[in-house]
Amino acid sequence: MSGAAEWNNLGRGHKPLRVTRPVGQQRETYFLQLPYRWSLPLMVASGSLHWLLSQSIFVVGSETYDRSGKLVRSLSQSACGFSGMSFIALTLVFYFVVAVAGVVGRRKFKVLIPFAASSSLVISAACHPPEDDVEPHLRPVKWGVVVERTLDGEDHCSLSSQTVYEPVVGKLYL
Repeated sequence: MSGAAEWNNLGRGHKPLRVTRPVGQQRETYFLQLPYRWSLPLMVASGSLHWLLSQSIFVVGSETYDRSGKLVRSLSQSACGFSGMSFIALTLVFYFVVAVAGVVGRRKFKVLIPFAASSSLVISAACHPPEDDVEPHLRPVKWGVVVERTLDGEDHCSLSSQTVYEPVVGKLYL
């Protein structure tokens, strides 16, 4: 969802590209591959679920010693312990996380650029700027209809650092 939102925002305004090793005006990738507003709550939820699970089911060891303080192995035993309260808390937190993910997943945003879903074919099609746009990847870019036309005289949509125009719904672009 974060990647789709970042891709879609290239149709909203001129934004620098996010890359591993920035050059020019490019931006660096996120630590943990997600913005902190997404990754920190996910880490807290994951850590909480793991801790509650470890409190719900655990190993219990019982050792027996004789009067002289020597361990009697034949009477010592291990078992699996279970905490009902921790399991209820685990279940509640789990369903809360699932509900939040469902609510966030149902949020709609205005689609400004064709959905790419990390498809290199779609991304490649959006990366054919006009010939006079020299090294646009080093400056903020926006997706839209570029001024330069194709060989067939059709309008073309691309990422460009120059001025682009919003596409017209129903019109064919190359």
